[in-house]
Amino acid sequence: MTSASTRSTGISKLRPKMSYQCLSCSCTMEREVLSLGAQPVSNALVRPETVGSGERFFPLNVMICDACHLAQLVDCPPADVHFHADYVYFSSFSDSWLEHCQRYAEQMISRFSPRPGALMLEVASNDGYLLKIYRRLGYPVLGIEPSASVANAAIGAGVPTEVRFFGKSLGQELAGRGIAPEFIVANNVLAHVPDLNDFAAGFPPLMSDRTVLTCEIHYFRDLIEKNQFDSFYHEHYSYFTVAAARDLFQRHEMRLFDVERLPTHGGSLRLYMCRAQSHHTNTDRLRDTLADEQTFFDALPIVLDDFQKRVFDVCTSLRQFLVDMRREGRSVAGFGAPAKASTLLNMAGIRRQLLPYTVDNNPTKQGKMLPGVHIPILSPDAITIDKPDFLVILPWNLRAEIAANYDVIRQWGGRFVVPIPKLEIF
Repeated sequence: MTSASTRSTGISKLRPKMSYQCLSCSCTMEREVLSLGAQPVSNALVRPETVGSGERFFPLNVMICDACHLAQLVDCPPADVHFHADYVYFSSFSDSWLEHCQRYAEQMISRFSPRPGALMLEVASNDGYLLKIYRRLGYPVLGIEPSASVANAAIGAGVPTEVRFFGKSLGQELAGRGIAPEFIVANNVLAHVPDLNDFAAGFPPLMSDRTVLTCEIHYFRDLIEKNQFDSFYHEHYSYFTVAAARDLFQRHEMRLFDVERLPTHGGSLRLYMCRAQSHHTNTDRLRDTLADEQTFFDALPIVLDDFQKRVFDVCTSLRQFLVDMRREGRSVAGFGAPAKASTLLNMAGIRRQLLPYTVDNNPTKQGKMLPGVHIPILSPDAITIDKPDFLVILPWNLRAEIAANYDVIRQWGGRFVVPIPKLEIF
């Protein structure tokens, strides 16, 4: 494991010695965004009884395509390393995310007026978090989810779900079975797809002139400008700009006709797609967003050089804070065990000597340890028992929700800490 103190600066470099192909347009990529060294698989939580048997580490290097502006990892592990029967991310454990999904469903129905009985289909439907909302609103639903752990939770809740990876073959099969949705949702899944073109090719067979496909994705521009480097991890193969998304779907006879910028996950895009010849009109918002994005691309070399300096500063600041608290005899615990915590803590070289444990609401994570750094994950009950002086919020994008739900720490003078975009104590 390499700590922040051994990192070199200057990341906006061309890499002529290696040849990497863009996952979308297949052009050769040479521009490096960030190198995070060898990292463990972010969601491969470690069981205490197997800690001595070793873990798999893979390079975590990010590059960007100068042709279509898709950013992506290189030298990635295959998808089945992440999405399997023991997958531990359940969407339903975040109240703020469920509220976001409720607003989204109501907005889609209000804007596009689906016909009574119209089918709502979600790709990467997780535990049925969104389709439950559509079902309560009176619509039939179908989920597609490759990870059996979360898919079975959806099925148990009455959400019809097929436990399969989505792509061209499955799209054609579903269409052949008469599946014809008016809404297709693919939220926070594009980043997880190793074969983007096969994935995108699965949608057109299912789409009529009425069909609207929406995708929510972490916005690469927000990720860089807000210093969210911990969102780089192996489960995310790619990181989208609006231009990259437009080009990918256009290649498969679909058209991006609108885009929204969202606050979720620290900064996301909601993309609206239709068939190329659909009646949906391209919005002024899309035109303006693409124009504004071009200014970001024009300054990219300078932007990326500044980004690495800020990454280094975050890792150094967090580690120094934890060292200082240990020397002063102050107690610190973590809150949350998100995938992004693995990148941050491994990058900064923070182990249980500096952060003795973290807590998480998800019972499937409790009793395990974060990969690489082996920090134990406990129930949130540990907070009220131990009464730590500081609680480090690792899913910093949920800081408001967590601070409101656990303001009990104020009773003993405890304070919250967020590490991203810079160390803040509040």
